[in-house]
Amino acid sequence: MRKGRTALKKRKLLERYIAFILKHRWVVLLAILLASTFFGYQAAHLRIATDFISFYPPKHPYIELYNQYRHMFGSANVLVCAVEVKEGDVYNWETLDKVGRITQEMLTIRGSNPMQLISLTHPKLKDVKVTSWGIAIQPLLGPGISRDEMGLKRFKEAVYKNPGVRGFYVSPDDKTAAIYAGFWEEGVNPIKLYERLEQIREREEDGKHNIYFSGYPALYSYIYHLAPQVYWVLGITALVLAALLFYYFRSWQGVVFPCVSAGLSAVWGLGFASLLGYSLDPLILVVPLVITARAISHSVQCMARYHEEYLRVGEQREAIIRGYGELFTPASLSIATDAIGVLLISVATIPLMRHLGFFASFWILTIVVTVPTLSPLLLSLVRPPRREILEREHRGKIYDRIAALLLKPSLGRGRWVVLCSVCLILIVCGAMASQLKVGDTEAGASILFPDHPYNRSFRFFNDNFVGATQMVIIAEGKEEGGVKNYETLRLMEDFQRYMEEEGGAGGTLTFTNMIKSIYRMFHEAHPKWYLLPRSPRYLGQIGHLIRNSAAPGEMDQYVDYDWNNATITCYYKDYDSDLIRETLAKAKEFIDANPSEKVRFRLAGGLIGILAAVNEEVEYSYWVSLVVVFAAVFVLCMLTFRSIKAGIVLIVPLAISQVLSEAFMLVKGIDLNVNSLPVAAIAVGIGIDYGIYLLSRIAEEYSVTGDYASSNRIALETTGKAIIFTATTLVAGVIFWVFLDLKFQAEMGLLLGLLMLLNMVAALTIIPSLVLTLKPKFRTLKL
Repeated sequence: MRKGRTALKKRKLLERYIAFILKHRWVVLLAILLASTFFGYQAAHLRIATDFISFYPPKHPYIELYNQYRHMFGSANVLVCAVEVKEGDVYNWETLDKVGRITQEMLTIRGSNPMQLISLTHPKLKDVKVTSWGIAIQPLLGPGISRDEMGLKRFKEAVYKNPGVRGFYVSPDDKTAAIYAGFWEEGVNPIKLYERLEQIREREEDGKHNIYFSGYPALYSYIYHLAPQVYWVLGITALVLAALLFYYFRSWQGVVFPCVSAGLSAVWGLGFASLLGYSLDPLILVVPLVITARAISHSVQCMARYHEEYLRVGEQREAIIRGYGELFTPASLSIATDAIGVLLISVATIPLMRHLGFFASFWILTIVVTVPTLSPLLLSLVRPPRREILEREHRGKIYDRIAALLLKPSLGRGRWVVLCSVCLILIVCGAMASQLKVGDTEAGASILFPDHPYNRSFRFFNDNFVGATQMVIIAEGKEEGGVKNYETLRLMEDFQRYMEEEGGAGGTLTFTNMIKSIYRMFHEAHPKWYLLPRSPRYLGQIGHLIRNSAAPGEMDQYVDYDWNNATITCYYKDYDSDLIRETLAKAKEFIDANPSEKVRFRLAGGLIGILAAVNEEVEYSYWVSLVVVFAAVFVLCMLTFRSIKAGIVLIVPLAISQVLSEAFMLVKGIDLNVNSLPVAAIAVGIGIDYGIYLLSRIAEEYSVTGDYASSNRIALETTGKAIIFTATTLVAGVIFWVFLDLKFQAEMGLLLGLLMLLNMVAALTIIPSLVLTLKPKFRTLKL
């Protein structure tokens, strides 16, 4: 029997805290119950919904531009529908009627922006021609066109002669027609949208036609359609976790109390989110699950230590005080570092990330209440499990064997192999991690699997049109009517051409196309006069024609009423991070090289501008949070153990966790974006939890034995065994996500499951090796 183990000793501060709450347990339980009731009421009103505006960093220049002018060029949320003819071309009344019906139906869907709806049959698409009354600007498919072969022939001729139609609204091979429908971020309901799109597909798709839907509204409608799968996975996960807890503890207490603690933390966390007016995006549901699993992990560590102490002292109250008193410091330190890591997500100005950082860090902090505070109270209300059950749990042959296996590498010279492996991992995986890109590496494929209908539709549209993704450049007048002059219009045209030739755009649109078409009509439609007029008189006449021929607001997508501001819309076939960065760099090059006295060119609206702003904020947040988390972990651990070497011992597994996470994401093609960043932040903290519990036990044993090797062995046989179990529990909490049809959730489940196992192995091998090598002098705070 080791020195002082069974003798009564002076209580530490945290042991006195546990004794105090046990003495006043009914008051404390009532307080927790009242708080849980309050947060439970709030949680009942929490919405699972996507707030698209919360994805946009409001202070970013691109988002400020978007908010300033979106009334003019519309929403960045553009749904694209393609109607493909299997045989022949689109120039038949059956196909055109189908395009017309779908166009009309888009107007009836909630959140649709009528001024942003356009298709081959929409009146907004114009035909410039000479009539007996003079030059006319009429709808391409006007009501006066005859519904016969002659009418179709004239319509086809109009499509061919008007620039900006083929490639944009009808494919170059004439087999597919496109419909563009903008949806306001505040109004679209993805579930209802999915239902309407499927109704359209069911009604309009037939033996002669295929219907495709793409664009961000369609993407999120598919995500919400697949979201119910998550609830089935949650149910299966709960059953597996319960089974694992029963296997480890062999008692109903070992199942119920950890689940109660984790459940109450979830109620407090979700209630806090609802109280602040937040909603949960379906793509981040993996984050609450991981936090819940980690609450169970902390509960398992504490309960296992309580059982160990009960076997030693044989008295329940004393065992609770000692067990939970000893683990209160490492548990609180672990929870604090986790909370800091998640809270730092909120350094980004993206509201979604700020909201998640605030409520998720609060949720993690509640574990201090629900595990080391609530669990002792609940345990004091029931009899402890029978001694034979606890002895069987303590023996745990499978976990003992794994712990013994993981202990071997840190013994003797084996630790040098471990440390050399650490250096190799840091070098190799660190080099790989440096190649990790922020933003989508492949459009759409980061969320849904490649063979999903959305990704097939996205590829089909981009194979047949100039592109489904838009970037809008604003030509902002420095004076009244700043756009209505030849120099400005020529500069806009040069900008168009530059973006097509150098900026990677599949095509561009501005109202200069219409100006040139009208001016050509001034000269008997001769092709050589398809150019911009230099004369202000001609420009005034053309402006008068456009204003009188268009419905109110119909031209806002291209130029405002007074010709003060105009747009250049660039179309792209992709929106991966490299394309966004290179496209914006080329646009900035042109702007810098071509100053204008009349207008200033401002970047960047459309989906490209939105994603560029989000990517910049994600990258900034990621690196800031990494630096601060590493610094916080080092400082907190150094203060807790009063040893710089102890801080180094815990930093190394954290660094291993970080580079392994990034290397895995790179290999699997997982994008570091607004959805994956919170998961990555939580993944980094997994290893530090294991490390803190293990190092705390090593320090405790070292204070008794004075021998590092013996302290390592005892720590791995006790705390290490609980770490092995909690690692398998956490893996069970996320591994079933692999079977989801949502690729993002499946990959996050695989990433977290793998990291939990690797972090467990790393903590149980690296920390003992570093302790034996560095020999830190532990002087833990006497709490």
